[in-house]
Amino acid sequence: MTFLLLNPILAVIVLRPDTLAGAQRGSPTASIEYVTGIVTTASSIPVRSVWVILYDGTALKGRSLTGDDGRYYIGRLDKRTYTIIVRRQITGSDLFKSQVTLPQNRGYNIRLP
Repeated sequence: MTFLLLNPILAVIVLRPDTLAGAQRGSPTASIEYVTGIVTTASSIPVRSVWVILYDGTALKGRSLTGDDGRYYIGRLDKRTYTIIVRRQITGSDLFKSQVTLPQNRGYNIRLP
């Protein structure tokens, strides 16, 4: 905790996250990975507004809605192998399903059939 005295009436308290009660200190390799890429059609046209979803087993680890350029980004991941799925709707049927291993596949472009 740090106290800054700006004037005799106003004081600012700055709390660092690692000083809060119950705060966990992360290891230097935890949750620093990401996967990013572009979703395209078979004729290389970017696909917008589809969900790219990442699972670790049955646990949802992240999801991203593609932009107009077909790009997606999912961060705060660990180094491991995930199942990557593309769907039009969150609960819809799979348009694409594969495995992605981090950090080797940080850049992972997806071509839909």
